[in-house]
Amino acid sequence: MKIISDNTKNIRNDHQLEVMSKQIKPNYITPNLESITVRGKYLIKETNFNVVRQKVMEILGRGHRWKTHPIHGESITVVSMGARANEWTKHVKENRSGAPIYFSVVAVERLRDSIIVEVECRPTLWFKIATLKESNFTENEIQEGLLECRSFVKQVMSGVRGKEVEPVSVYPIIQRTEIKSRLLNLGLRRIVTLLDKAEKHIVQNNFTDSLKSSRTAFEKMIDWQMKKRGLEKTNNYKNDLARIESKGYLDSETTKLIQTYYRCLSNIAVHEKGEVEPGIYEAQMGYGITLIMLDYFANKLP
Repeated sequence: MKIISDNTKNIRNDHQLEVMSKQIKPNYITPNLESITVRGKYLIKETNFNVVRQKVMEILGRGHRWKTHPIHGESITVVSMGARANEWTKHVKENRSGAPIYFSVVAVERLRDSIIVEVECRPTLWFKIATLKESNFTENEIQEGLLECRSFVKQVMSGVRGKEVEPVSVYPIIQRTEIKSRLLNLGLRRIVTLLDKAEKHIVQNNFTDSLKSSRTAFEKMIDWQMKKRGLEKTNNYKNDLARIESKGYLDSETTKLIQTYYRCLSNIAVHEKGEVEPGIYEAQMGYGITLIMLDYFANKLP
């Protein structure tokens, strides 16, 4: 009877292990290509982009084989080729999904003594999806690719003494150009100019001034909304938003959210009531949220 009892116990244990193994089976997903593209912006104290290009190639030359794509303007784009340059597909298929395989640097703005560049890095799984049409990846593979690309960008850009002005992001970046274009189409050039100033202040380390420009851009949007709706201005912007809500253009929860953001931006940037002096992350957060708010008004209340 004991043997039967032990066998029954073993069968039960085996069944439990089988159930547990099914429960912890990895979750396979197919990420959007944009969501696995890592980008950032850097300020480089150099006026000749050819020097930047040469330094990047020197740094990459210390690792495995990289092939340079045809040069278009002030840019450099390289892809990892593995052992043999003519076996790209095989290299992508056999390469570890998280390994960086594509890297580009593009000059996007020139200052008096420096260049602002946008960098982009893609992990191998990007090309497994785009080229090989593979579709099943674990969340660990995706996170690995994003983190490795982020680390790769930081290592390369530290080698060229680049200063991060827009954090290397593992998330899709707000399409600033598209938002500004929508604002320009509405005739809001003054707001776009203020956004440009906010960006430049970040690059120049004038973080408080950047926040002030973001705040003013936000205020100009509220002024425009009040005028467009034929509403008389109140004594402050919080009440202006409340008046826009009272006429049915905003719901109460959205109004509270926008009012809270505006109060926070005002305290940090203008009234200097923040616990610490604003730095690059506060300036970037203020700028990013302002873009989102302005885009919301441009789309919902054009």
